[in-house]
Amino acid sequence: MNSEKRLRTATPRWLGVAVKALVYLEKHGELCASGSIARSIDCEVTLVRRVLTRLVQAELIAAREGREGGYVLTRSADHITLADIYHAIEICDPIFPGMMHESETNPFCEELATAVSEIVVESERRMLEVWESHTLASLAKRTTLVVGGSSHSEGEDAKASSKED
Repeated sequence: MNSEKRLRTATPRWLGVAVKALVYLEKHGELCASGSIARSIDCEVTLVRRVLTRLVQAELIAAREGREGGYVLTRSADHITLADIYHAIEICDPIFPGMMHESETNPFCEELATAVSEIVVESERRMLEVWESHTLASLAKRTTLVVGGSSHSEGEDAKASSKED
């Protein structure tokens, strides 16, 4: 069944859930249960768990099972790029299949589909070049988050992380 779950096609929505969950884990700073993550990012827990499974498999986060279990980043958010997250989710052809229906009998449609496919591949390559230059930490610094009843801003997070070190 585990390999069956792995075969599920990830959609761009999964990528959004992954980014939100990872930013939440970075801001939260400690072990966090999937239900808490789901509530905090306003997403259904089943989808969050599927996405977290991919992030565990990519070794971006670690999971601890049991009553006191949860998820935590495996390395500093400064060392996780948005491209790492994209690769972990493994979105398969997010744009192309729905965009161009390939006709087996129409040479024009076949040639156009090939041309568009090449452009989509180039677009993804360029997007990943940009995403490589942005880290989870840099993204987290652009947000504010209420955790445990207090608002965390950039300055407060810096203080909190220096206390933990």
